[in-house]
Amino acid sequence: MKKSSIKRNIILTTIVLSIIFISTAVTVILLFSSQRRSMQKNSLTLTVDEVVSRVAKKMNYNNLTPISKQNISRYYEIPENTITDCAMYISGRSGTETELACFKLKDEEASAPMAAAVSSYLGGKTPTDPGVSAAQPTSSVAVHYPYMLVVVAPDCENAAKYFETILDDSLKESSVK
Repeated sequence: MKKSSIKRNIILTTIVLSIIFISTAVTVILLFSSQRRSMQKNSLTLTVDEVVSRVAKKMNYNNLTPISKQNISRYYEIPENTITDCAMYISGRSGTETELACFKLKDEEASAPMAAAVSSYLGGKTPTDPGVSAAQPTSSVAVHYPYMLVVVAPDCENAAKYFETILDDSLKESSVK
């Protein structure tokens, strides 16, 4: 009986040590993965102007006019302490209105108040006439922390997809360097 008791204790000890080792390994992997994602977020170094310019180029948006940072407040009521930078470009041609705005959020908590400000602005741009043609601008908001892109254009969903691609490519480039 003593031999079976010792054998059982060795097996239990081995199982417990294995569980501890596996748990520690999983915890370390999760922490490393979380830290890596956090570093990737922080490694985005594009300016808001670069983001808007790259999206405009991908979408072949021509003749966009930049709005000065001071005049963006005429369009958006930006809550205090929510952004660190912003850029806005518009096309002034009637019937083909295109707007691109990019905001660099101060922190993740700024996302909700900034989203409310964007929603308020876009609420005044939504077509209410059911007879409005499909070519009329629609809007889309995309967030890839720390950036928030607002697009008002007939093909805004594609612009939002390019926004994601541009930032993902930027992350890949910065991880190679």
